[in-house]
Amino acid sequence: MKRRRERGFSLLEVLSAMTLFALVAAAVGTLSTASMLHTIQNRHASTAAQLAQQRLEDLRSLPLASIISGTSNSTVAGQAYTTITTVQSNTPASGMSRITVRVNWTGPEGARSYAVDTIYTSVTS
Repeated sequence: MKRRRERGFSLLEVLSAMTLFALVAAAVGTLSTASMLHTIQNRHASTAAQLAQQRLEDLRSLPLASIISGTSNSTVAGQAYTTITTVQSNTPASGMSRITVRVNWTGPEGARSYAVDTIYTSVTS
């Protein structure tokens, strides 16, 4: 008996195609999730760097003697940040202050921080 040409896919072909699709979809899903997490991490780190730089610029406008340590909180795009300013007077030399600004936050990536350290001095003519 001769078989007629049958049209369509066999069950084995359909299952193979579905398995291949599932593997590719899982890989793409994992890659997308990791990419979104890295994007969030980078956004938070960039915001922290901007907050630290802004704090240093604010301090720059003050006389050296009036710069003091302190803490402030801010929220940017729904993310809370804590900015901690530490001032060490007469370090590394007399008439200079070592200023460290650390910005802390806790996001989906966990607890993170960004710090910048600089030395300010009073310049007189």
